[in-house]
Amino acid sequence: MTEASFEVTVTIYKAPQPGKAEKLLKDGFQAVDFPRNPPYADGKCYFAGSTSRSLAEEYNNHYKQGILEVIIDKQTYDEIFKPLERAYQGGPSIELAVPHSLFPLLNQFPRVLKPS
Repeated sequence: MTEASFEVTVTIYKAPQPGKAEKLLKDGFQAVDFPRNPPYADGKCYFAGSTSRSLAEEYNNHYKQGILEVIIDKQTYDEIFKPLERAYQGGPSIELAVPHSLFPLLNQFPRVLKPS
C-alpha cells in the first residue's frame, strides 16, 4: 500500500532587491514597489515557482536580502497563479510574473523571510 500524498499549499519564492525585504514582509506587495516604466519595467513581481527555489537563491546571491516565501493554498494557486507559470529563460526553472491586479489576493497569504 502506498501512502497517499497530497499538497494543501504551494510555496513560491522571491529574492527581494536591496532595501525591500522588510517592507515586502511587513506591508506586502504594493504597486508602487513594482513600477511600470516600459520598456525596462513591466510592473510585475517575479517569483520562482514551487519547484525552483534555486532560482531565487541565485538572485539572492546578488541581493543578499534573504528569500521571501509566500504560502498559497493549492486550490487558489492552481486556479489563479499556476496559469502565470513559464520557463525561466527557456530553461528548466519556473518563474511567475504576478501583475498588480493580483497583489491584493497575493497579500492575503502568509509571507516568511528566510535568511540567506
